[in-house]
Parts: sequence; structure tokens; C-alpha cells
Amino acid sequence: FDPQHAESFAMTGTPQLPLPACFAQQAQKERALVERHREVDWFKAVGIATVVLIHALPHTYSGLEITLLDEWIGQVTHFAVPGFLACSGFLFASSSASQSFSAVRWRLERILLPYLVFSAIAWCHTSAWASLGHEVDTTPFPTKLALFCTMGHYYYVFLISFFVCITPMIARMPDRLFPWVLAAAMTLQLALEIHLVPMPSLFWHIRNPMRLLAPFLLGWQVCRRHVLLRQWISGSWRFLWLLALLLLNYFCGIGLVVLEFWGDARLIVGWAMTYATLALLLVSVLDRPTAPWAVIWLSNASYPLYLSHYFFMAPVFAGWPQSGSFDAARIVVAWAAGLGGGVTFVVLSRHAMGEKLARKWLG
Repeated sequence: FDPQHAESFAMTGTPQLPLPACFAQQAQKERALVERHREVDWFKAVGIATVVLIHALPHTYSGLEITLLDEWIGQVTHFAVPGFLACSGFLFASSSASQSFSAVRWRLERILLPYLVFSAIAWCHTSAWASLGHEVDTTPFPTKLALFCTMGHYYYVFLISFFVCITPMIARMPDRLFPWVLAAAMTLQLALEIHLVPMPSLFWHIRNPMRLLAPFLLGWQVCRRHVLLRQWISGSWRFLWLLALLLLNYFCGIGLVVLEFWGDARLIVGWAMTYATLALLLVSVLDRPTAPWAVIWLSNASYPLYLSHYFFMAPVFAGWPQSGSFDAARIVVAWAAGLGGGVTFVVLSRHAMGEKLARKWLG
């Protein structure tokens, strides 16, 4: 028999024959499924559905007022991007390659190649939109590309690219120092949110890495303390944690209604609710059986869905202008167009190009 099975034979006295290739591939797939981080799959699947919902909401950029209900929905769904960054922190913390600066290059490649492709699509989209007489941003394309604003929500690409670049330094941080850095990052984030630190323009505010460093570090810390968290949330403790977090989210939601619109108290409540929602989702899915296939698929496709979904929502917005009043039907149709169109695009592109090539160029 093959020498690679000699150790097994010596220990058991029974030769271990290699599995047929098809069996080995199936076993590898099953093992990969078991080894997946189920929490990350749930966070990314819920996160991408929520991001599309956020972009389906009416906005004030057109000069029209939005309703308090629109604004409230936008606030309670504010956890989506911090959740994505927490997932990245978790995954980077779980990889031994994170200490190596050589890993930065291929991670950036996986992020920036799809960004460049979709930025080119965005340029074509903007040109077509302008030719139809719609008002568009006239900033030169190279400037928009460099500033990660070929589409408004592509600011996330800049943030995750920045965090990838500093990952080796975070990975080398001593364990005893990490909680203090996390606490400082959360404090700085709160100071930025309530404008204790002077806020630059909105453009730079949302691209400020210090505003969202805390969720990235929090995901990293959750990975480091994963076993301890599972112990804390096991058995009947899970129910108690769920109850406490549900109540906390409920009272935060009420606070967003009754507190002064741009007051410091409301901004603090909004900040707290972001973390309360992330904690509720974590406790709900931690140590659960493997996620449904749809959740895993959405998790795997979350980046191309993020980059592509708005192209399918734009025609809905063009044909269904904001009314100034709460319009649930418009929100639902735009959300379905964005998510459904994005899913269809990912499925077709991966079928046409092959999954490996599609993931390289489209995410």
C-alpha cells in the first residue's frame, strides 16, 4: 500500500486505502461546510439584505423631506455595515496569514479588482443616465475612482481596504493590550458620532476609518474569545441573553422616537442600538447547526451583491419618484429589484464565467 498510509497501518494494523476521487471531494465539501463560521454566514446574509433595504429607503439628497418612519427604519438598520466589518475582523483574526504583510496584497486584489470592474460599469451607467437627460454627478471619473465614490455606497471598499492594510499590525498586538485598544476605538467612534470631534463634510465623515474601526476590532475580539462566549451563552443563559438584548433593542427603538432628532442623547442611543442589534444577532446564531443553503449562498455572494444591487434599483427610483410621504410599496419594490436583480446577476455571471473567474473579477 501507499507509504502515506504506513502510519495509519502501524497504529491500527489495518491498511487505510485512499478514497475514490469523487468520495474525497464530497468529504472535503462536507468538512468545509462543518468548518464554516456559521455566525459569519448569518451576519453577512442578514447584512446584505439590510444594506439593500437601506438603499431602498427615500433620502434627502433630492431636497425632499423624508418621514420620521423612513428615518427610524434607516436608523435601526444602521448595524449592517458595522456587521460586515465585524465579520471581516472575525475572519482575519481566525487566519494565521493575517500576521504576514504578504497576505495584504492578495486580500486587496480580491477587494479592488471587483471594485474596478463595477466602477467601469458605474461609469457606463452614469453616461447612459446623462444621455437620457437625468442629472448626474459631473466629477471626473479618475477622481471618483481614486476617492471610492464611483457609486455612493462604495465608500465601504475604501474602509475595508484600509483595514486590510493595517491587519498585520493588529494581528501582532499583544492580547493584554487588545481590550484597551478596542475600548478606545469604541469611545472614539462615539465621540465622532455625537460630534465631540469636529465633523468634516459628510463625504469624509462616512469614509473616516476611525469611525468604524471599533466594529472591525470587535469582530476580531469575538474570534479571540469565541470559546468563552459559547460557554456564556450555552443552555438557559441563551434565553436570558436574548430576552435582555430584545428589551435593550426595544427601549433603544423607543428612544429613537421620543428623543430630540439630532440631540446627543438620540445619537448615543443610535450608537448603542447598533451594538445591541449585533449582539442580539450573535446570541441568536452562535453555536447553532449549520446555516440554510440560502444563507450560505447570500454570505458567499454578499460582495458582488453589494457592488451590483443599486444598478437594478435605479430604474425603480427613476420611474417612481419620492412622494414626501411614507411609501411602503416603493420601498418593497426597490428592495426586491435590488436584491433579486443582484442575485440573478451573480448566478448568471458565475454560470457564464465559472465561479473561480467570476469571484476574482466580480467578487
